[in-house]
Amino acid sequence: MRAAATGAWMCVWVVVAMGLDIQNAQAAVVVDGVLDEPEWAQAKRFDAFKLTEPFRLSAPDAGSGTQARLVSTPAGIAVAFMLEHAASLPRLKPRLERDQVAPADSVNFMIDFDGDARVAYSFTVGLSGSIRDGVVANENQLNADWDTDWSSAVTETAEGWQVELLIPWSVAPMRGTDTPERTVAVYFSRALGSNGERQAYPAVSPARGRFVSGFERIEIPQYRAALLHVWPYLTARHDLIDGGTYYKSGADVFWKPSPTFQLSATVNPDFGQVESDDLVINFDAVETFFSDKRPFFTENQSIFDLGTPDSGRLVHTRRIGGDADDGSGASDIDAAIKLNGSFGRLGYGLLAAAEDGAAGRDFYAMRLQAPLRAGLNVGWLGTHTQRPYRDRSAQVHAFDLGWKPNEAVIVNAQLLGSFIEQRGVAVNDSGGWVRVGWTPSDRWSYEVEATHFGERLDFNDLGFQRRASLNELELTAVHLRRSASEDARLRSSQWSMELQARSNDRGDRLPTFLLLGNNYNFRSGNAVYLNASLISEGWEDLISRGNGLWRRSGRYRAQADFISRRYGEWAFGASFTLPPIGLSATPARELGLSARWYPSEAFNAAFEFGPERTTDWLIWEGGRDFGRYSRRGEFASLDLSWFPALKHELRLKSEWLAIRAGDGARYRLQPSGQMVASGQARPDFDVNSFGLQLRYRYLLGPQSDIFLAYSRGGFQRQQRDTLDATTLFEEALALRDSDQLLAKIRYRF
Repeated sequence: MRAAATGAWMCVWVVVAMGLDIQNAQAAVVVDGVLDEPEWAQAKRFDAFKLTEPFRLSAPDAGSGTQARLVSTPAGIAVAFMLEHAASLPRLKPRLERDQVAPADSVNFMIDFDGDARVAYSFTVGLSGSIRDGVVANENQLNADWDTDWSSAVTETAEGWQVELLIPWSVAPMRGTDTPERTVAVYFSRALGSNGERQAYPAVSPARGRFVSGFERIEIPQYRAALLHVWPYLTARHDLIDGGTYYKSGADVFWKPSPTFQLSATVNPDFGQVESDDLVINFDAVETFFSDKRPFFTENQSIFDLGTPDSGRLVHTRRIGGDADDGSGASDIDAAIKLNGSFGRLGYGLLAAAEDGAAGRDFYAMRLQAPLRAGLNVGWLGTHTQRPYRDRSAQVHAFDLGWKPNEAVIVNAQLLGSFIEQRGVAVNDSGGWVRVGWTPSDRWSYEVEATHFGERLDFNDLGFQRRASLNELELTAVHLRRSASEDARLRSSQWSMELQARSNDRGDRLPTFLLLGNNYNFRSGNAVYLNASLISEGWEDLISRGNGLWRRSGRYRAQADFISRRYGEWAFGASFTLPPIGLSATPARELGLSARWYPSEAFNAAFEFGPERTTDWLIWEGGRDFGRYSRRGEFASLDLSWFPALKHELRLKSEWLAIRAGDGARYRLQPSGQMVASGQARPDFDVNSFGLQLRYRYLLGPQSDIFLAYSRGGFQRQQRDTLDATTLFEEALALRDSDQLLAKIRYRF
């Protein structure tokens, strides 16, 4: 792997040394937000926008009309929006970080370059000029971690505003690039920040299940574009704890000589603390999922986004460079390489990465995808992970199918197997699932899903797997009701019901879930979401980590959420949850309150606060031993974002999370499945976690930045008498497991 990555790197530099000039053709359309070029007069026009959020399918109100235009140019696909904006409608245009979501006026363009509904690329521009981008896979699952190079501009008048976008041909691999025309599928939408409404053409919604396959298919001229980009970087990190200063340099390369082939490579990559994860304290048997924000692993990654029904992933790139097998902390990555392309109708992807050191691992993934005929796609994914320190090798193979026999039905299926050898012992197992979605009308949709995971199925070496040993049948029905009157306060409501019947692979019946949901969208822009789950008694087979089954009693879960529109400078949210986390059926009580403040277009702040209380919290303490406690949880966060000038961003992100456990008693799991008190008290304890990052970012140019960041944080667990929340917070501010200054420059040539 190391030799292959180094060889690819040297080839790229040979190309540079030979003076190969790879440039995009100049666009006839100048992206300045003014539609004054003659090309726009000949562009395709789309103006039959309908209201899709809430899903009323009615025409937009007077004064908020929208027209979109599209024209294909040698430099890329140019898109324009012409938007009416009546004086009676407030204009919300806060400046936001890339991919930050907030109530704002914006437009969105999505395109499926192959027109086969496998994957679409999303581009959003706000009235302030702020942008978001992402990849939509599996019909309606958006991954916002993907960032790419595209341009946009906004102009504003008294009557409305206009937006221009240019999407280069190089942003995605494509099949069938040897013809003068290509069939693409497109979607246009506009969001009104003042009331949360969205109007779209065509009138499809990701909330309805069938989304990307409902895009408008059009024929456009296509052009071949070649591209070569090199990003050298330099990082300096000063550790304020040990006083040391550390330097690191490396480079990323992106080479696309044709639309059917592209190569990404990185040597000695740096994944410094310029992006921070949310704080989590997890006592559950299932690990917490964190998405990957590292540019190399988000760029052109959609072909590897193969998931499972329980939110699992067969390729989870956070494993690469994760905690080393010897427990020494995060692993350094020597090099990684990724290839994407196509041979005719066959699409492919290759990914390889090698970690440094005696405990370093090697990761490989290969993906093939092909349309057999219209509406039918098949694929294969294979992964291989070598873990020398643990004397372990793991292979996973998955075959998947996507079939759309008509406009109302979608079928997805997957067969997978894992083949693991560790210290000379082989463990193999298999699994699979099938999902059928039926949308007979605008009001009703149904889904049936069946899953089987073998007891020893394991794709966690390079993937993310919540559990093995599962047989599950899910039945879902959703009904949408639209208010007949245009003046009604309630614009639409949605009812849903889902039944989950489950057992493990040994035949033990797990609790059955009946999930009921009711969502309300109001004309004002406010929304209310109500959810309740009825949970039958059944065996709980994960809580003891393989040390026995617990016979859990029947219980319920309930949640209510409120999300407001903008009220002047403010927007609010509230959540109240009753989760069952204890030995009895008595649920905990969780409250979440949030507020976002927009005192100016250049500054915004977000506040969150979430207390939690329960007298019955059950946690595993090893073997068959459990502790039962009263629990008090505290959560608070503060985000400040300031944009003092063009290309300048300053952000403060701070979180505090604490848990206090008292009145502890020891319980032991019996062979019968009952939890029996041992009569022994358990000591009080608390868990305290704090993280802070102050980050300045200067945008040098497309995908080029200077970062200056100060990060500090820590984690502490102690056995002691219960403290009050104020004392815990004061102690959290003094936590200092990590305390560092980071400077990083990354520039694209």
